[in-house]
Amino acid sequence: MRAEFALRLLDKHMNQFIHVCNQCPPDKRGVIPEGYTNNIHWHLGHVLYIAQLEVLGLSKQTMVLPESYKGFFAYGTKPTDWKEEPPEWNVLIAHLKELCNYILDTLQDRLDEPVSENFLHAENIGELIYATTMHVSYHHGIVYGMNKSLKSQANEAQDQDVLTAVNESSIPSTDRAVFAGGCFWHMEKSFRELEGVTDVYTGYTGGKDDKPTYEKVVSKTSDQLESVEIHYDPNVITYEELLQNFWKNVDPTDASDHSAIFYTSPEQKEIVEASQKDLEASEQYSKPVVTKIAAASTFYKAEDEHQNYYKRARVAVKKTLNKYFSDPRYLEQNMWDWE
Repeated sequence: MRAEFALRLLDKHMNQFIHVCNQCPPDKRGVIPEGYTNNIHWHLGHVLYIAQLEVLGLSKQTMVLPESYKGFFAYGTKPTDWKEEPPEWNVLIAHLKELCNYILDTLQDRLDEPVSENFLHAENIGELIYATTMHVSYHHGIVYGMNKSLKSQANEAQDQDVLTAVNESSIPSTDRAVFAGGCFWHMEKSFRELEGVTDVYTGYTGGKDDKPTYEKVVSKTSDQLESVEIHYDPNVITYEELLQNFWKNVDPTDASDHSAIFYTSPEQKEIVEASQKDLEASEQYSKPVVTKIAAASTFYKAEDEHQNYYKRARVAVKKTLNKYFSDPRYLEQNMWDWE
């Protein structure tokens, strides 16, 4: 595993986690949806807590959070047990951004150093950061599901007659978008969690090989690119919004990312070209944008085991974490004592 990839992945997943948390309305952040144990406020604080505990604690760095956070957001705590008001939402957001930057700044030159304890089979700090990123991704998925549940409950509370009228007059149409951005598992996850996206398929496109396979693509014996085909409801989400999500999830100046946009209509082509010009004019990057823009060609759906891969991976991480933290030997570690 490339060490710099772990740092980049942590930064990306932290930003995505903050984004999905902020999508929850302020009046819903303390609500515990049916079927859940904690509210979104708890998950925000918990991710902040575990980032410090797992990364800074096991890499022997100085703890930076107040000790009081332990009583609110440690493993096993619940909002129903809080006896006083937890740290404010905006304070937690600010702390999470600061902690992420602190990790990136202080550990970027120490990624090959061994960790003080074998956490999820992480032997060095780089692997430790990667394991923590997967843990953050797990909570990201939970918060996303909670947001949908809270929204569904709000919709059910609306007047039924009005809701029926809206449903009868709103027959959703579906459009298609195709992007490539390196690993299609990550791209699938980033788009599937957007409201208005009805389906996401992983596959291969952009080349001439008419029998691509995962093994051929990753070994570079096929000219096809790992890609995602997104089906979406334009009444809920626009192509421009999908495009902005794509730009956030790739490095458009890195040719090794093999990022590409395959437009499916003249309208999409016009939007993509204008968006690329705006990106270049923003001077956000010191190097030129090299993302490929081309007309969509045949999209070859990937093998079944590569569809919805991120969901299966998240389940596997959850099982591993549950097994790890149920081990009484972990509960006896001194890292629980911050004094």
